[in-house]
Amino acid sequence: MAVILNIGLIHYLILALFLFLTGLIGVLISRNMLRTVMSLFIMTIAIVLNFLTFGHYCDKTMENANIICIFVLTISVVQTIIALVILYKIYQANEYLDAEKIKDKEN
Repeated sequence: MAVILNIGLIHYLILALFLFLTGLIGVLISRNMLRTVMSLFIMTIAIVLNFLTFGHYCDKTMENANIICIFVLTISVVQTIIALVILYKIYQANEYLDAEKIKDKEN
């Protein structure tokens, strides 16, 4: 029973890798700009999870890891808000958020 509850470094790293790859696939495949912004945010969450994981396993106090994670998450949230405002303005002007349609409209 104790083996099941023993979550180690590799488990967190696999979760972060899964999140990062999910976000990367979302950025590469999606034509919708809103999905791209959400995928970038998922990638940022994976990076923060890596910071926390290594902060916990390298420095047991977690002070440095928490400060870095709060800083990265704050910047990420501000970046996401700015991106959503820009996407809202693009949607108001074009009535869609498909990158291919917007690119074709400019030509």
